[in-house]
Order: sequence, then C-alpha cells, then structure tokens
Amino acid sequence: MNTLPGIGYALITAMAWAGSAIINKFLTTRIDILSLNTVRLWVGAVILTAFIVFTGRMDTLLATPLSRMLLIAVAGLISFSIGDTAYIKSLSFIDVSRGFPIAQCTFPVLTMFVAIFFLNEPFTLVNITGGFLVVGGVYLVVVLGNKVPLTSKAVKRADARGVFLALMAAVSWTTGASLLKLGITGIDPFVAAAVRILVSALGLTLFVLCRQKETVLQFKQYGFSNIALAAGAGVLSYGVAAVALISAMQLIGAGKTVLITAIAPILILPLSFFILKERPTPITVLGVFIGVIGLVFISCNR
Repeated sequence: MNTLPGIGYALITAMAWAGSAIINKFLTTRIDILSLNTVRLWVGAVILTAFIVFTGRMDTLLATPLSRMLLIAVAGLISFSIGDTAYIKSLSFIDVSRGFPIAQCTFPVLTMFVAIFFLNEPFTLVNITGGFLVVGGVYLVVVLGNKVPLTSKAVKRADARGVFLALMAAVSWTTGASLLKLGITGIDPFVAAAVRILVSALGLTLFVLCRQKETVLQFKQYGFSNIALAAGAGVLSYGVAAVALISAMQLIGAGKTVLITAIAPILILPLSFFILKERPTPITVLGVFIGVIGLVFISCNR
C-alpha cells in the first residue's frame, strides 16, 4: 500500500543528493569550503530542529539517554563536520562526475565490511560480489576515468588530493555510520538526525572561529546569490534528503531504499554534463554504472 510513496521518497532523496553535489561543485571556487559547509549545516540544523519542535518530539529528545546522545553527536561530527567538508574540498580538485561516485560508492562498501567484521551483521555471497563490483567501478573512475592528461606534477598532485579527500570522506562517513548504529537503537530517527546535524554545525562553527582566518565566514564578500545557493544545498542535503530518506525507510524498508538511492551517482552524470559542462569519459560512465550495480548487490538480502 505504501510502496509507491516510499519509492517516491527514495527517488527524491537521490535527486536531492545529486542536486546538492552539483551546487557544491559550483560553489567551490566562490566560497571557501569551511564557510560553505558551515552554512549548509546550519540550514539543516534549523530545518530539523524546527521539525522536531513542531511535530512534538521534544519530549523524546529530552528523554534520550546521555550516552546515546554522545554517540550520535560524535557520529555527526565525524560524518558531517569532517566527512562532508573533505568531500566538498575534493570537488575543488576533481570533477563532481568523479568525486561523487568515488565517495558515494566507497562509503557503502566500507560500511558493509565494518558491519560484517565489527558489528557481527550477516552477509551473503551476493553482498560480497557487490563489494567487488563497487571496488572495480571506483578503480575505473579513479585510475582510468581521468579525462585530463596528468602531464605535470601540479596536475598529478591536484588529482591525487581530490581522490584522497573523496576517499577520506567515505572513511569518515563509514566511521560516523558505525557509531550511529551503536547509538541509534530505540531512538526516534528524526531526533537522531537533528542532534547529529546541530552538533556538527556547532562543532564546525567553533573550529572555524578558533582558526580566526580572515577569509572564512566573510559572507558579505561571497555575494547574496552564492550564499542563497549554499543555503539551498543545505536544504537539499539536510532538509529534503534527510527527511525523505527516513520516510522511505519507514515505508519500504532500508534495503529497498538503499537500492533506489543508489542511482544518485548516475543522476550526477547528466547534471554535470548540462549544468557544469563537464565531459565524463566513457570509462568514467562505465565505472559509475558498474559501481551502482555493485550497490544494488550490496542492498540485496538486507
């Protein structure tokens, strides 16, 4: 009965992630990375906090055990303050048609192996096959899919930094997801999402202020349109996608939701082509599709 709305929410999640990635790439040359992610996080924090208040979940928030809150908060700091910042920074070195698939495809593979070896979750040969397909797809995107000849040390260094930061983001997201799994048992998912994002916004803001760099949080210099776009990316990532993802999981389950949202890297390809004028190579496209097929395998039997 709830299958179609659930599928719709999952598709909305994938589109919101892809749209946010395009905006982030566009803004990497217009706003410093720390300011960009700080704006995104605060927009998401305001949206989800308001959602918690207006849906009567404050009592649930206040009743959450402190130990669980700490795990959820640390998970948010690692995933959003560190992981998202590293991911956005990677886009300043490599195309979004490469950076997004690298991070988004590596993350579930790492999460799967952590779940198997450290969280004692069951696995199947299908899941493992999916993991190898994702690794193969990422290899095609990273090693063979670069359209720019690495003819100089500077170009090679920039490409390596972009790939490293995208992988660092995936590792951070995996660590955060593992801690979240330990802390979220029995907790309202909307409350957990609000806590993660609010704490992440506070943590990143404190870090930025402590650095006291004159180029950071200088909103007048960025221009209203760029700030509005950054806020829009926050709405898509931490408002639309966060709520739609949880709604989809509640209606059709986590396995089907993950399977559907796996199309996000594919959605990036036409968006990056038409909006950012990127020209992904055929090998990059092939790698993305192989990676997405691998994600579908990983999602099976969950």
